[in-house]
Amino acid sequence: MTLRAIKFLLALFGAGAICAAPGNVVADSTVRGGYLGVSAGSATPKATHFSNAQSWNYDAGYRFENVSSEVTYSYFGRFRHDNSADTDVRVWGITLAALPRYEVNSWLELEGLFGAQRWRAEAQHLSYHVGRDNGTDATFGAGVWINTHGSLIK
Repeated sequence: MTLRAIKFLLALFGAGAICAAPGNVVADSTVRGGYLGVSAGSATPKATHFSNAQSWNYDAGYRFENVSSEVTYSYFGRFRHDNSADTDVRVWGITLAALPRYEVNSWLELEGLFGAQRWRAEAQHLSYHVGRDNGTDATFGAGVWINTHGSLIK
């Protein structure tokens, strides 16, 4: 999996986690409070001869008036080599991010995500570690909040 794919997944995971926030946080744009999120998906590595993998993440954040702070643990997957079930690569990371918000009206907000992720990848063959790589990279994303508890459905 390339760095570009990891950044794209982080942006998607961040947007998904934002949508998983509890209703009391979404109901009023000025409400402060904590939130938890879980998301899952499938990741496709750019490297040839490796299969897709299930991906998931957990995140926790706190919403202030116009910005949230968030920490996310992401497991990007266990990618198995097509020709050998004994060879795989596992990738995961931890992200710290700020999510500024702009309220368009009573039911719509625009949101950005800016942060940094510390990631790690480990390769195994026959259950023995044969290599690892790690790094820190910038993350970014954009999202939309739609308030389904407010004036949209009244």
